[in-house]
Amino acid sequence: MGAISISKTTALTLQKEQLIEMQYEIGRYTEMTSHIILTHTDHEIVALGDLLSTELKALKARVENMFLTPNQSTPKQRPISADMALALLALCLGATLIRSASSLPVVHLVPHSHCDAGYQKSFDDYYHSEVQYTLDSMLVALQQRQDRRFVWEEVSYFSVWWGQASQEERQLVTTLVEKGQLEFIGGGWVMHDEADTSVYATLNQMTLGLQFLNETLNVRPRHEWHIDPFGHSIFMAELYSLLGYTSIILNRVPDSVKQQMRAEKSLEFMWRSPFSGREIFTHVLDTHYSTPALPAFLSLEVKVAMLVAICKEKLGWYMTDHVLVPFGNDFAFQNATKDFASMDEIVDAINSNSTAYGLTIRYSTLSEYMDAVLSAGVTFPSRGGDFLPYIACSPCEATLCFASSNPCGVADSFWSGFYTSKPAQKLLSGVQDASLRALETIRALSLFWGNGNVEEALVLAKNTSAIMQHHDAITGTSFTESYNDYNVRLGKALTAGDDVTSFMKAAILCSASPVTYTLSSDSVSVLRGLTEANIAVVVVQNPLPHDMLSYVSVQLPQSVCVQVLDAKMATVGSQVVGSMVYFVVQASAGGMEVYYMKKASCEEQKPIRGGMEVYYMKKASCEEQKLIREWANGGLEWTNGGLEWANGGLEWANGGLEWANGGLEWANGGIEWANGGIEWANGGIEWANGVNGGPMVGQWWDRALGPMVGQWWARVGQWWANGGLEWTNDLTQFSISNGAIELNFNATNHLAGWISPASNGSHSVEQEYIQYVERKAFLDFNKLHTTITANGPLVWEVTQTLNSYLNNSIRLFKPLSSDFTDQYSNFVEWQTNIGPLPSDNASSLTSSFRTDLSTDSFITYSNGIYPMRRTYNSSVLLQGNTYPLVGGAHFDGASPQTTFSVLARRPMGVTAHGGIMELMLHRRLPILFDPRGDDDSVMTDSVLLGFVSSVKNGAVDDVHVLGLDLLDVHQDVFEVAFRVINGGLQPQSVDVGAFFKLWDILAIQETTPDYQEVQESFKGDDVTVVLNPLQLRSFVAQIKTNQL
Repeated sequence: MGAISISKTTALTLQKEQLIEMQYEIGRYTEMTSHIILTHTDHEIVALGDLLSTELKALKARVENMFLTPNQSTPKQRPISADMALALLALCLGATLIRSASSLPVVHLVPHSHCDAGYQKSFDDYYHSEVQYTLDSMLVALQQRQDRRFVWEEVSYFSVWWGQASQEERQLVTTLVEKGQLEFIGGGWVMHDEADTSVYATLNQMTLGLQFLNETLNVRPRHEWHIDPFGHSIFMAELYSLLGYTSIILNRVPDSVKQQMRAEKSLEFMWRSPFSGREIFTHVLDTHYSTPALPAFLSLEVKVAMLVAICKEKLGWYMTDHVLVPFGNDFAFQNATKDFASMDEIVDAINSNSTAYGLTIRYSTLSEYMDAVLSAGVTFPSRGGDFLPYIACSPCEATLCFASSNPCGVADSFWSGFYTSKPAQKLLSGVQDASLRALETIRALSLFWGNGNVEEALVLAKNTSAIMQHHDAITGTSFTESYNDYNVRLGKALTAGDDVTSFMKAAILCSASPVTYTLSSDSVSVLRGLTEANIAVVVVQNPLPHDMLSYVSVQLPQSVCVQVLDAKMATVGSQVVGSMVYFVVQASAGGMEVYYMKKASCEEQKPIRGGMEVYYMKKASCEEQKLIREWANGGLEWTNGGLEWANGGLEWANGGLEWANGGLEWANGGIEWANGGIEWANGGIEWANGVNGGPMVGQWWDRALGPMVGQWWARVGQWWANGGLEWTNDLTQFSISNGAIELNFNATNHLAGWISPASNGSHSVEQEYIQYVERKAFLDFNKLHTTITANGPLVWEVTQTLNSYLNNSIRLFKPLSSDFTDQYSNFVEWQTNIGPLPSDNASSLTSSFRTDLSTDSFITYSNGIYPMRRTYNSSVLLQGNTYPLVGGAHFDGASPQTTFSVLARRPMGVTAHGGIMELMLHRRLPILFDPRGDDDSVMTDSVLLGFVSSVKNGAVDDVHVLGLDLLDVHQDVFEVAFRVINGGLQPQSVDVGAFFKLWDILAIQETTPDYQEVQESFKGDDVTVVLNPLQLRSFVAQIKTNQL
């Protein structure tokens, strides 16, 4: 077969930079011609027909000219000889020393196929059109030569293949694994994203994959292969060291950092977790995970020379005589026999003359490479920190980026937009994670085992959550087909999870007609079926390992009014705002007091314990509904049975709330506020002779509770008339307050001030929406159309309409503590309704909060747990200062007594500078800009904002339970697994045996986070462990009960 050849003269004059440029140009040519059938002669490259474009022909000419001697006009026909190839290598790389084969550097080719769990195609389409052929042909190819190797990462795809494989194929996999030719690496269900994922979801997907490998092949990976996530989180160092892994391979570190690593020979290092001090050996791929470009049209001699040259350069970037070279790419090896055969001849040619070439080359698994490197006697450097945000090729240097026109050299190519992309799907993924957690917890607390529907729904929920952690799923970087498939999966998992959760609740509650059970995602349908003869049940499950006192909300159908009752059928105070009803619930610790519930007749039914409390709703006429507001004649009328002002206080009729004795007393066994609760001065609300036709409401609170709250109603643009509150559309300079926080709005109805004792006084805070198109532009809303849609006694709400695709609601809740320590004394709920964004241009929408706290650094929480301080770099573009917000972010003021904090339900981008925090809410990149980004979704989401004291000692509420799962049952012995983490900065003692005090605890074992490897065993139920700051520990309890 003919080929382009290099003449002797050219070989002697090529310099190192020219060789690298040649490799790049050939690589570009290969990419451009990947879908064009080529033939070739000894003289030239010929494309069939006229398929070569002008640009391709010019590129072809540049490649050919690299092989010309100064006096030639056509390529030299005779290929270079072996000695000329060696001369070329010696001149280019200075390889002048000849060593024995036993002491030569070793090149480890690691064959792999990177198979995205959805990207351009859906997961199923990828499997059926590509992945199954890779797995099938790989097994054939490995049998053909014993020196061939292969590594496999994505367990999700392998699980599908395994389910369809014959017994012979399964045995072949087992044999190849035992022989060391096939190695499973990573072990997760997918190669998960590291920026937008939570600790809980990451642990779930890792556990799912590792359990599958253990159950099917009895293997456990020891090396992680994280080559495609868009930046790397410090949690990876913690996670894989906890799992007992030996190493982790990274790729997408910022290229500016990667260039520095190459220069310093620090591409291999000990990655240190700053929280536990754990370290794990880490290897950064020096370029990318694809095979070095060795186009098929070149002669064997040229390909050998190119690969040797590339490997010699790579060896100069590492501290040992071993270098890892990836052999593969996205969805590679669909014809593994052919792919291996092409590389076999290069490997054989090098090894047949290894002394002359100055190296040997072999196929290796990661274990073989790591064993060689870690036994080389080298002390590797140690480093901490993460690698976010990712940026490709910056700064761009000719010898590294190859050409100024290369897209990776664009100055603003920071990959931080995906922190927010596809926000509606990010939010839905979080809802599904919460549904999975509730399903696992209720199943574990009730020891519900063996029901086929429950087990099937659990598998679906776990698989879906795991798939969504893929680095093209939760990131929002998938194309339309895959994006739609993810939404379908989420919908099915949520429906199945809610159905079986409702079934388990019914079994636990021992339901009998006329009880109806609400579903968390479809309360409207259930409540629509309320009649006078039945009731609905809302089961509140507390996921925290401590008691909970909190507001909950349930969506109501249109025109349905409800009365909320507790387990004793006593009325619970509630408030309807829009389509939601809000009420306060108390629930015991979800993981600290677990009670067994035996079967009993419905007459013996008792309220659920162990973290679940029961509230009943019954239908009430709208005349009887407490706090039902009727909008009429442009104003708000309080109807019969509503609010009565009497005796200087607020009296709730028919068993509601009574204001008495200067405090708030909940009747019928409710919550009693007294002696240190909320006091109304002078016996309650004092009505003074008002101005402008209306009285003054909102006097001074008791001085112990802080400043004055409330303003003159006249200033708010409202007045009292005809016994009701009439609203105008011209609110100016108004405030709302819940008694602990007062929010002030300026003349254009923008948020302007914040007053609260919990935040050490008053603060200025201004909010603006910013739209980025080609440049930053504040959206000019002038005066916001604003309505006060709720004004207590439990909820205060202001709704603002900004334009056709953007409105928000600002919501306060009545505090649940008298000392301002609860979240409702510290945080405001800011709900935003967005979408669809305009389609005429690519844009991103952010919300900016300007405070009076001055700082140039801020804290984000890696994967929702681990704090990372970020410093704003004014020399870098905004997108280079944007980081993932998972769970929360905050910054301190000049005096570290107060922080401004944001808590979020879904991932998004965040940056902060000079006392301003900016949240990226939504993005839309129309099809012409990026086919992955034309997101026309409409979404409603909330964040919590707060000025809070930054002085905090360790408390029991810093301890969190990350998952509670019933693993197995042997006769009457149940295995229940759980993880606990100390989210605070002080050590905490935790009695893990207290989780199961009502059962007979046979043993508790501490394990790796996937529950597969036992690290320590404890006998009995007296197991108290110390959780260091930010420490994660995992346990499996064996419990016995005869009460089934």
